[in-house]
Amino acid sequence: MGNHYKYKLIIVLLFSNYCIAQNESNGEGITVVDSSSKAIEATSVTITTEVNVIDAKPTAYRMSYYPRNHPAEPYITKLFFPGEKMQVVIPEGILSDDTLGNVARLEPLGGKYDVQYRMFNKGKGDIVLKPFSIRYISDIIKMKIIDSNENAVPSAKIKVTQAGKLLTHAITDSLGYTRVRIPVSRNLEHEVIISIITDGLFPTWTETYFVPNGSSNKTIQLSALELLKGESIYTVNTDLAPFRKGPENGSDVLFFLNSGEQLAISKVAGDRLYGRVRVYLDKQKNYNYFSGWVLSKNVDLK
Repeated sequence: MGNHYKYKLIIVLLFSNYCIAQNESNGEGITVVDSSSKAIEATSVTITTEVNVIDAKPTAYRMSYYPRNHPAEPYITKLFFPGEKMQVVIPEGILSDDTLGNVARLEPLGGKYDVQYRMFNKGKGDIVLKPFSIRYISDIIKMKIIDSNENAVPSAKIKVTQAGKLLTHAITDSLGYTRVRIPVSRNLEHEVIISIITDGLFPTWTETYFVPNGSSNKTIQLSALELLKGESIYTVNTDLAPFRKGPENGSDVLFFLNSGEQLAISKVAGDRLYGRVRVYLDKQKNYNYFSGWVLSKNVDLK
């Protein structure tokens, strides 16, 4: 009985070896694949961000990249410092396939700045985002400059100051329009001074103004000097030019005139000119004419 069992076992083993040999001779091998160990080839994408700093000095930038539908689940968040190249490298496969399904969030640090966003598509290799413009959080005046006939005044130069400090500047377009951004970092309880220079087309225009919060509209109408018989227009060519009560050097100074202001001159006495200047009176909130003397070297005939 035992010999018969051994004989059967030998036959089974021989048959098994024969089958294996047949498979190997036909080029067929037996391979066991563990699906959990299957290699996955991953590709990466480089996202580049640029910033244009305008009248601001941020100390750093916090950049976050996330799917548009899941802002609380960023792909990556990274801190950059001014002058540092703003690039991140992430796996391409984690980006959303939706159109504009990915968001880059820029948060400037070190001041009161707007947080900005850029949406972008999934891509390969390099993704370059549209540059961010960095400004302080501002109140905005939508300003229109016109003349006495309500025609637009293009290329008017606007300066906004407070306590002698320049807050911002702007230039009107061909339609006399511009957006004046005034930082909220100013003293919000005090007025600002708005000055408008038109390169001799009109006298320098000045006004104290309390800036409303948020966005507002303002139209300013400029007008030329009203000339009397025998008067000619001269333009001041320097800052802090003395406008005196009399022609003598020791005469009282009525005002100091700045470059761009205009005078209506009616008399010439040597190196001194006599005429009128239109001055904005802050307390009265209006313009008045004052007569006096100015040195000829400080003005040019228009």
